[in-house]
Amino acid sequence: MATFLLLVPFASMAQMETPKHTFDSAIQALNAGNFREAESGFQRILADDPENVSALANLGVLYARTHRLQLSIDAYQRALHIQPNLREVQLDLGLAYLKTEEYGKALPYFQRLHEQDPSNQQTVKLLATSLISSNHVPEGIKLLKPLTEAKEPDPAAEYLLGIAYSKAGLGEQAQEAFTTLFSENATPAQVNFLLGKAYYEATDFKAAQQAFQIVIQNDSRFPGAHRELGKAYIGLHRDAEAQAELKLAVDADPEDASAYYYLGALLVQSGRFSDGIKYLKKMQAMEPDSWACYFYMGKAEVELRKNAEAIHDLVQASSLNPSDLGALYLLSRVYRSEGRTSDANMIMQRVAALHISALDAERSALHEAGIVKEP
Repeated sequence: MATFLLLVPFASMAQMETPKHTFDSAIQALNAGNFREAESGFQRILADDPENVSALANLGVLYARTHRLQLSIDAYQRALHIQPNLREVQLDLGLAYLKTEEYGKALPYFQRLHEQDPSNQQTVKLLATSLISSNHVPEGIKLLKPLTEAKEPDPAAEYLLGIAYSKAGLGEQAQEAFTTLFSENATPAQVNFLLGKAYYEATDFKAAQQAFQIVIQNDSRFPGAHRELGKAYIGLHRDAEAQAELKLAVDADPEDASAYYYLGALLVQSGRFSDGIKYLKKMQAMEPDSWACYFYMGKAEVELRKNAEAIHDLVQASSLNPSDLGALYLLSRVYRSEGRTSDANMIMQRVAALHISALDAERSALHEAGIVKEP
């Protein structure tokens, strides 16, 4: 499920006790988008002072901006281990978990922030997002209602409330919430587009399909409608119809990176590897840091026996998303086919370490929740 709402950019910690020149240079590089230079600077600081919270927090920001979210999470966790009450880092860590769709892990951070400042509407909406996405829908609705019933209703809260009602199977209330977003000026296409997205988020793909079809019947050129209908067809495993809608989407908007991605990935999954790569490369030109794009390109290249290209793309996918096992398994397979047994074994050692890390994280989370006790 995609994240409903990302309300703020990742924060940037204020400077604490740091080697001033190196820190200032790294911050300037980060703000200018010179990520390699910035990363090198923060890493130099941490080499001398592994518990430098300011460097760790900003390194987390850097990794988040470059879509290396697991590394970002690790950096934020290290910072909070040293100083547990840093509000900015708690917020950024929660946001990173939202972007990785680990809503249950985001939940305690937003709950803590909400308890510290119940009047903060941003935190309310982030907490509601986590609750709704982790199947605590009534609690999410309860949080959002005051924001939607205020004298000036919060539009983002209205949208989230519509999603919550859709997830709870309350279609009429969902439609009413989305209609409220546009007041009296709502068109059937606008309301049904939001309704379709809400049904899609709630994994009710049949209802999403019907809503997007109404959008297209009312306005065949409604931005994104063919893409979203194609995604709904993917959820229904109606691949031929999905491909047709996604092709209409890229024809209507040649800058729609998401449509190129879904079409390319679908074609790869359908065994049309060369065609899939063609669309994925178009998406990659617009969003060069998408690990999923590298993964599907690598997957297609493995099947086409283009091992050199596959190794390059799978290494990139693994670098951008170190916790993904799929890229590692494929990379190990290619290395073995190339006779690079030692490289394949090293990759499988990483896979084993990730399994152990995941088990440890689950055990720790259960312990924190009071479900089990550590020996």
